[in-house]
Amino acid sequence: MFTLLARHKVEDFDKWMALYETQRGELAALGVTGEAGLRSVVDGNDVVVLHEFETQDAAEGFLAMAQQADMQEMLKAAGIVGPVTFEIFANY
Repeated sequence: MFTLLARHKVEDFDKWMALYETQRGELAALGVTGEAGLRSVVDGNDVVVLHEFETQDAAEGFLAMAQQADMQEMLKAAGIVGPVTFEIFANY
């Protein structure tokens, strides 16, 4: 199993979460087998999202899709500010 970690700041957590909630149902079709969202207790607008995949190729494919221009516009519309850090980890 592989986990894609995305960390980013948002302008307004509630606005961001509302958009994320609308997309949760679509994640399985994109190869996501499990997911979790984490919110910093120090800065409530600091968010980490974890998406699990069966294969590294599936995780890399999702990451490539997330970096396309239309997805970047959606992230901006959700209130994400600054860069998003993406990393793929192998689960052992």
